[in-house]
Amino acid sequence: MSVTEAPSQPSMDPRLRARRIAVRRDEGRRRLHRLVALGAVAVAIVVGVAVTQSPLLDVDHITISGATHTPPDVIRHATGIHSHQPMTSIDLDRARRGILALPWVQTVSVARRWPSTVRVIVTERTPVAAVPAAPAGFALVDATGRVLEASPAAPPGFVVLANVPPAGAPGTSLAPEAGDALTVATKLLPQLAPKVAAVAVAADGVELQLAAGGKVRLGPATDVLAKLVATDTVLTQVDVKHLCTLDVRVASAPSLTQGDSCA
Repeated sequence: MSVTEAPSQPSMDPRLRARRIAVRRDEGRRRLHRLVALGAVAVAIVVGVAVTQSPLLDVDHITISGATHTPPDVIRHATGIHSHQPMTSIDLDRARRGILALPWVQTVSVARRWPSTVRVIVTERTPVAAVPAAPAGFALVDATGRVLEASPAAPPGFVVLANVPPAGAPGTSLAPEAGDALTVATKLLPQLAPKVAAVAVAADGVELQLAAGGKVRLGPATDVLAKLVATDTVLTQVDVKHLCTLDVRVASAPSLTQGDSCA
């Protein structure tokens, strides 16, 4: 019996075989590079999370500057930021809102100072007048009518607003009815202010109640500076002890009433 031999496979060209081997090696190297890159990204993420949560990057200090009337601890509490809180988790907008809600604060800047400090810079409001407060005592207010703080007695050195609705709690605002009197109080001339005991709302506008007695009728809170200049000019020329009423509703034509007794 004869055996039929299978036809032999033609041998592969050595150059083609080398090319295929090279292609496989290139594919293997690319896969390895991708795995290495993915591993590096994963390690970077893990390290980044670990670093940001590390005690090396948590809040150790909250520095406060610019605050005179507001205690630093009150400002720190208002930020909502806690010691040892991760620096990356600080809500700066929330901190700003919290500080701006404090009665004395007008503007504020809150910023991170790496690695572990939060810096707060505050600008406080300027008080201009005192207002009777409910249920008793007085409150300091700024030029916008913001109530800054309360005290049992009228703070020295500030003109009082009279015949206006009582001030509310610190952080609130005066009633609109006090607006004209507040406008006048904010524009009082430095040399005139010591002569004025109160700026009062009157039937025809605003009047100054003088410390030595008598009053100055200003009328509506318009052309205020000219009226105040006219007031100061007249008061420097007359004996205020005998003044009943000075009328400067028309600033260019002031008139006054004097006498030992005023009706």
